[in-house]
Amino acid sequence: MIVAAFKFKVNPKFQEEFNKLYQHATTYVSQIDGYEGHEVFNGQNEYNMLVVYFRDKESFESWDKHPEHKKYKERGKKDLFLNYDVAVGEVFERSIK
Repeated sequence: MIVAAFKFKVNPKFQEEFNKLYQHATTYVSQIDGYEGHEVFNGQNEYNMLVVYFRDKESFESWDKHPEHKKYKERGKKDLFLNYDVAVGEVFERSIK
C-alpha cells in the first residue's frame, strides 16, 4: 500500500476555486485502478491534511502522471495554496480496529 499525505493551507482568495477543483479531482482519482480511498482532516491554523491510499506504487504513479492531476498541481503551486507539504511512502505495517 502507498499513502500520500498532503498538508496544505488554502489561500482564502481562492477557496471557492479550490473547492471546485477538489470535487473534480475526487471524480478522476476514484477512476484510477488501485485507488483505495482518501480522508481529509481539518487542523489548527487553517491547515488541512489529505491522506490518499493506493494499492501499490503503479496505481499512485497513474494518478501522479494523470493529465488532470498535473493541472491541479500546477494551479495549486501557482495560487491556490499559501503553503503545502507532500509526503508519499510505502506502508510497512498497518493495524485497524
